[in-house]
Amino acid sequence: MELHAPGPGEVQEASARERLFRMGEPSRGERERWGWALVLAVLVHGAGVGLWLMMPAEARQVAPPEAPPELVFMQFAPPPAASAPAPQPVQAERVKPRTKVLTPQPVIPRTIPQEPPKEVPVEAPVEPEPAVAAPEVAAEAAPVADSAGVTGGVAGGVVNGQEGGLVGATGDALQLKQVARAPGVLQQVPPRYPRAARSEGIEGLVLVRVIIGTDGRIEPGSMQVLRSVAALDEAALAAVSQWRFSPALGHQGKPVRVIVEIPIQFSLK
Repeated sequence: MELHAPGPGEVQEASARERLFRMGEPSRGERERWGWALVLAVLVHGAGVGLWLMMPAEARQVAPPEAPPELVFMQFAPPPAASAPAPQPVQAERVKPRTKVLTPQPVIPRTIPQEPPKEVPVEAPVEPEPAVAAPEVAAEAAPVADSAGVTGGVAGGVVNGQEGGLVGATGDALQLKQVARAPGVLQQVPPRYPRAARSEGIEGLVLVRVIIGTDGRIEPGSMQVLRSVAALDEAALAAVSQWRFSPALGHQGKPVRVIVEIPIQFSLK
């Protein structure tokens, strides 16, 4: 093994490295300053620990750290919604009941033995009551003389009238055309058809003139037959005498006596 002697360049490089290493180490003065600083720090901490031990137990209790403030988020409730109107009750539709149609069962007729018809006596037919036309109050007409006059009678006289009477004597009675309101029929009695006239088939029109008083009644003795049918006159006079009227009114608004002609029609049809 060969030993190599360091050259001058290598010796310089080694001395430079040694100087660099020593520059990183503290010097003696620095070590003393750090030592005193360490002693001072120990004394200060020891004094602090002693003071802490000399304090009463209540003071030595370390106050717990205050809790950090909590953030509370408040949420406002929405306003109450407007109450919806209560729904109207729905009326159930009425179902019409169905009517069952029952089919009638066929009826089987029973055969009943027929008895021989009995002889029934035939009765005489009853003639129907002839209809009498409803008479209406007619305007006064000229009197008609009967073809069959009475011996000693007066021309233009009344059939079946009394002897010595005055022709057309009516006193202060007015004609229908002279009153403000004509009388009205309140009670109308139909005439009875005479049996003899019906059996003989006699028909015709009887015209009766009357005077209606202020009380609506026919004045006694005022009835006169203007057109006569001999077999029917009495029936016509008997019916007209029962008629009732509302009194006629004059132009001053008061009841007045009025002359009225009433036709009575007799017919077998």
